[in-house]
Amino acid sequence: MYEINLGNSTPDFIKIFDELFDKNCCTSRKCPTHDVIESDDEFIVEMELAGIKKEDISIDTEDGTLTIETERKRDDTLKYNRKEIYGGKYKRSFNLPDSISAEKIKAELSDGILTVTIPKTVDEAKKKKQIVIK
Repeated sequence: MYEINLGNSTPDFIKIFDELFDKNCCTSRKCPTHDVIESDDEFIVEMELAGIKKEDISIDTEDGTLTIETERKRDDTLKYNRKEIYGGKYKRSFNLPDSISAEKIKAELSDGILTVTIPKTVDEAKKKKQIVIK
């Protein structure tokens, strides 16, 4: 299982160093590649899942963790001359910050890319508000 933190403020060079020596880090082609994008309103996780049906993907949240699981099924009766497409189970976990709305998470699979949109909560106390002087 590979875990990353969303919204972590650790400097980039420390993150890179930690991933180099993290035994749980999934860097081989056996694991789907992914991007994590952050905007002011949301996090977006994009994961390459070419050839996998949406019925074979499980996404859930529990205890502040988003987990994506799937399996690429292979026909083991075939004789391969070359086998580069990995078949098997995948599981990736992402530690979620407290500032997200788990009930509003959405997922879409299109053209082999799974897109999981994780909205941030709006803290009214932190929003900028103009105070009118009377």
